[in-house]
Amino acid sequence: MGISTIMILAAGLGKRMKLYTKNIPKPLIKIRGETLIEKIIKKLEIKGFKKVVINIFYLKNKIKKELTNKFKIKIHYSEEKVLLNTGGGIKNAIKILKVKEFFVINSDIIWEEKTDSPFDQLNKFWNKDKMDALLLLYPKKKKIGDYNINKSNRIISNKNKPKYIFTGIQILKSKIFLKKREKIFHLSSIYEQLIEKKRLFGLVYNGKWFHIGTLESLKEYEKMLK
Repeated sequence: MGISTIMILAAGLGKRMKLYTKNIPKPLIKIRGETLIEKIIKKLEIKGFKKVVINIFYLKNKIKKELTNKFKIKIHYSEEKVLLNTGGGIKNAIKILKVKEFFVINSDIIWEEKTDSPFDQLNKFWNKDKMDALLLLYPKKKKIGDYNINKSNRIISNKNKPKYIFTGIQILKSKIFLKKREKIFHLSSIYEQLIEKKRLFGLVYNGKWFHIGTLESLKEYEKMLK
């Protein structure tokens, strides 16, 4: 299946969920009796991923307990003593990932496949010779967009009305983290460097995608299921 190692970002505090995440980490929020992170791992198993690395910090033991002995796929944990943010969290996990290229996925998203899965779409489009990172994008609706792409799907720095939002699914090369001296940093600082180098690309997802980032978005998604 091409790239078969993936990292799940699950260390965040989930502050935008308000009291909902006071006693449970956001990845363990349940929708129809199943946690967000379990939904993701089940899909990863179906797609044939060989290795899953999860970074954990907030209420980390609850995540480990919830996932113990539930899956055939080997799960590795990258435990953070302080919250390292998205970029720092991935850099800290490179020694566990042990590959040159890997997927990264946020733990607070849900998607529905139309034809290809997000991973098939990205794997097919990935070109390691001209890309250092490939982001899965989605047409913006009400939200403010994140990025624009040119005709060759390269992400450009044109900030005038970005058409697409980043889904939280991507392919990255481990080498882009090697020159970063900081331990705590956001992934956006890496993206900015790659845009300058013309090595950041984006692909628009052809299925449905939902971000469960706030209490309002959780309620909206649950309402859609009824």
